[in-house]
This record gives sequence, C-alpha cells and structure tokens, in this order.
Amino acid sequence: MSKRTHTAEFKRDAAQMIIMDGVPVPELSKRLGVSPGLLYRWKNEHLAELESKNPASSPSPKQMAEELAELRKELAKSKRMNEILKKTVGFFSQD
Repeated sequence: MSKRTHTAEFKRDAAQMIIMDGVPVPELSKRLGVSPGLLYRWKNEHLAELESKNPASSPSPKQMAEELAELRKELAKSKRMNEILKKTVGFFSQD
C-alpha cells in the first residue's frame, strides 16, 4: 500500500476551508478523500504556522479561529430561534 503525499498548498487550502469557510471536517474528509484526523492535524499545523509568522499580533490566529467557530454556533442558534418565532407568529396570527 503506497502512502499518498499532498502538497503544502493542498494542505493549506484544506485547513483554510475548515477555519475560514467553516466546512465541517467530516464533510471535507469525504469530499477530499482524506481522514478526519489528518485534516485536524493540518488545521493545527496551519494555525501554528500563522502564529509563528505573526507572534506580535494581538489575538493569535488560533484564538481568532476559536472565536469564529463560536460565532458560527451562535449564529446557527439564532437562526433556529428566529425560525421558531416565525412559525409561532404565523400560528397565532391565523385566528
């Protein structure tokens, strides 16, 4: 069984898709044919590389990625709540 090698650009693009685009790792894993564990490792390596390039930046890239993930979760929750409220208003306005 031969070991597949991926270019640095491929790894960086995959990591950026996870971090910036918010593509879920399991979905990206299926799409690219790469194990989820490998994608997580590439993500962490990419964040570490960014931190080493800009050590003086106030929020580190890792902190920014964590904040972005948290904001995405909050947005999804708000969207669900908004849909529930729309359905509730529609239900009570029928009478």
